[in-house]
Amino acid sequence: MEDTTIKDVLKTVQTLHDQKDYQAALKTLEANKAEISPGLWHYNVGTIYGKLENWPLARYHLLMADTEGFRSKELFNNILLVESKIESIKLEKPESTMDYFVMGGITASQGVLTSISLILVICGIFGLRKKINLKSSMVFFFMAIMVLGLNWWILSWNKNIVITPQPIKDGPSNIFESRGEVQPGLLIVGSQKGEWLKIYYPSRFQGWIKKSGLEELK
Repeated sequence: MEDTTIKDVLKTVQTLHDQKDYQAALKTLEANKAEISPGLWHYNVGTIYGKLENWPLARYHLLMADTEGFRSKELFNNILLVESKIESIKLEKPESTMDYFVMGGITASQGVLTSISLILVICGIFGLRKKINLKSSMVFFFMAIMVLGLNWWILSWNKNIVITPQPIKDGPSNIFESRGEVQPGLLIVGSQKGEWLKIYYPSRFQGWIKKSGLEELK
């Protein structure tokens, strides 16, 4: 019965999408959010925001769909299309060691580190089965744990998509001077302090911005 309900909701959303009644489609998805798997829900919401040409929200929801485990060729293509529409993405290009480290970490956390840890575990098990030196096998297991720990740490980074322009401050308060702003659609990584976020990536925007104009990639 539950699967039938979900199919009916998605069919209604598709009909509204075909009729170009995108706002009604969004309202239908929002009203039935609890009934749809998170990845599928974000994918549909992101796709509709793309139709509305709200590229920052489209990027956020499509990336969240990927984070929630929804994987498809259509999702990948939609992300590429949406990101091609966002002018500010060029500002994510690395210009410091920190930028390269953050970008590399985010890329590696998308399955690469998990695969490496699995290979290390397999090597350790193989060593035990072949009665190779126990110490050598334990080294593989230890390395696998370290890689998984690194992956967990990267996944815990505070990653956000800028939805509305935010002024950059020299400190976590409106009393500080503004020096430029971050643009909608930008992916930023930082550490949170109350309602403020200290930007680490992209390094060209180092400073503090309010969280109110951001959507966190949890």
